[in-house]
Amino acid sequence: MKWKEIIVGGILVGFVIVFVDIILGGLIQFIWSYDIFKLGGMRKIDDPIMLLFFVHPWVLSFMLTFVYSYFGKALDGNYITKGWKFGLLMWTVVFVPYAFLVYTSMNYPIGFTVNSVIPPLAYMLLSGILIAKTFEWLE
Repeated sequence: MKWKEIIVGGILVGFVIVFVDIILGGLIQFIWSYDIFKLGGMRKIDDPIMLLFFVHPWVLSFMLTFVYSYFGKALDGNYITKGWKFGLLMWTVVFVPYAFLVYTSMNYPIGFTVNSVIPPLAYMLLSGILIAKTFEWLE
């Protein structure tokens, strides 16, 4: 297990996810505005457990680096090629089914669905590249 790579990659990738999600999510909110806290099933913002909602970029980033530690060797090419392949694979496995499920089963605004597809595609590709570079750099 490559703990150093997982820890460093997880921390760095978490910041990439936050940054890309804020930028692209803000752009999508500008085009298709919605209030996530008014959607059915969401906790109120002042609920103490909602603090965990804001930790999700690092939960995702550490899980991605952990998975990459097992599957990164199966990818060929330089770190950019390995990274975008890994990021695209993870986006396809995680976010496409999620967006499909939300779109087909919930009466949420279209902006929510678009926000569930576009920013994750960007940050998963960038995350994959950063993870691959981190593993290459720290080996």
